[in-house]
Amino acid sequence: MRLSPLFGSLAVLTVWTVVLGLIIGRFELFLAAVPLVVALLSARKPVAASSVAVTARLSSTRLAEGDRLDLVLAVACTGATAPSVEIFLPLPDTFVFVEGRPHLATDLRMDETFEWKLAVRSTARGRIRLGPFNVRVSDDSGLQFEEALVGSAVEIETYPRIPRIQQLPRPWHTRSSFGNYVAAQFGAGLETAETRLFAAGDRVRHINWPASLRLGRLYVNQFHQERSADVVLLLDTMAETGAPPHSSLDASVRAVTALASAYIARKDRVGLVEFGGYVRWLKPAAGRHQWERLLRAAIPASQHFTYLARTLDYVPAAALPRQALVIAVSPVIDERFTRAIVDLAGRGYDVVLLAVSPVELTRRVLPDSPLDDVACALWTLELASRIRQLRNDGITVVEWRPAQPLDVALASLARRAPQQRAVR
Repeated sequence: MRLSPLFGSLAVLTVWTVVLGLIIGRFELFLAAVPLVVALLSARKPVAASSVAVTARLSSTRLAEGDRLDLVLAVACTGATAPSVEIFLPLPDTFVFVEGRPHLATDLRMDETFEWKLAVRSTARGRIRLGPFNVRVSDDSGLQFEEALVGSAVEIETYPRIPRIQQLPRPWHTRSSFGNYVAAQFGAGLETAETRLFAAGDRVRHINWPASLRLGRLYVNQFHQERSADVVLLLDTMAETGAPPHSSLDASVRAVTALASAYIARKDRVGLVEFGGYVRWLKPAAGRHQWERLLRAAIPASQHFTYLARTLDYVPAAALPRQALVIAVSPVIDERFTRAIVDLAGRGYDVVLLAVSPVELTRRVLPDSPLDDVACALWTLELASRIRQLRNDGITVVEWRPAQPLDVALASLARRAPQQRAVR
């Protein structure tokens, strides 16, 4: 139990009224102090805040950017009457209130339940814990109150809004498992490779009946094998520019999740390496479970500044297979990241860089001034020089401005031809 600031103010005012009455000898001041004394004596110990139960009901605990969340808080007081109950609902700035406010003030009778309905909209990716709730219970006078954390926490995850893409970079190397890439070898598949004479052991369902009837002998179709591949998404968290939810890192995370979703749908094994102040990785795997793991791993991605010269030498081979297609997503700001991907390419990896343009994302948060226009123009020239140097180093680079669809930027990579690169 604690005394409210109002109690202290009334106590000070009462003391000063009595003291002044004694000093100047005015009886009226003593009369004025009587209501104040009565108010102070009327303060009673409030109901225990722990007797207030708060239960949260959410429309969903998994959201995408821009989704609406309906929240109902059931507030009940057991065993006593609470004259004044206040509940505070702290939410990050990424949640915007559509209906209701983050503060509730009401009274509760014994064993009465009050439902507080709210609606918020999540504007950016992230993971928050809603609860326990800060509950304040005060007496009728409001001079004494008690606070407690009530209720259990609920975790809410906001996933990036995933754009649909169909134009994907084709891996140079495939695995032995079934997938969507047509291999040169013959085997089980859907794309016809050639037609030959029937031989013992051939399946009847492979017989090419039009050719057999026309030529008078049995002919069978042979098919190209269809294989899957390993894809590793390399996310640059060394630097970030712009303001959430439209920063360069937010755009990079959306691109990574879109690529992961598309490659998982093709039955490929997909992994993730976060390269920044902390180096985290997720080994390549296939299936819906891996897709969910990739999304959960991408949610908390953030910039952590460090002076260390980060490398990929400590990433295990299982997380970065030699035959994998490595798609690096970066705003091309920190040279430590560019050195890392050049080193990967020099070691024989198939590396593709998706360069997220940071200039437009930064320009939107800067004031409209000629000096900023000149600075952004010079920055654009510097980025163009870096990208040109990366291409000279043998890196396949595609530039993407987040204002345009990602599928349009990736279209040039859909039919890229394999290149032979000497291992340094």
